Amino acid sequence: EVCWKNQKIPLNQVKRLNQRSYAVNDLYAKYKKQKVKKQRVIILHVDSRSKGQRLDMFFYHSPKSNTGKKLANTLKNTIQSKYAQHQKNRGYSGTVESRNLHVLRKTHPVAVFIELGNIRNAQDQKRFVIEDNRQAVANWLTEGLIKED
Repeated sequence: EVCWKNQKIPLNQVKRLNQRSYAVNDLYAKYKKQKVKKQRVIILHVDSRSKGQRLDMFFYHSPKSNTGKKLANTLKNTIQSKYAQHQKNRGYSGTVESRNLHVLRKTHPVAVFIELGNIRNAQDQKRFVIEDNRQAVANWLTEGLIKED
């Protein structure tokens, strides 16, 4: 497996995390030189918990980033309103929290870490496996990014 710039992905977790952060920061510096003012990092993650534990999408931001917190809330509120619109009786219990994750700590642009759900839960799997559902989530997150002040 390789990542950005065709670099081999290390087996060591810390080295992998550093590699990701360096790649993001390299791109950030490149586009900053080109006068791109608004750059964001969106980290998508699928958790693995017990089969019975269903998760709604939830959002993390760096404890030191007010802009990250604001963006995470905008994304969560967008998802919440879309569920209310498209699945009226479903409900939504997603949250926004600060978390001291490596990728939030070490990347330079404003970052939001999104937990998409539990890969071991059959209901959550529908969010990842069904193409229309994946596209809906992508569209909703894009809408949230566009809404950001």
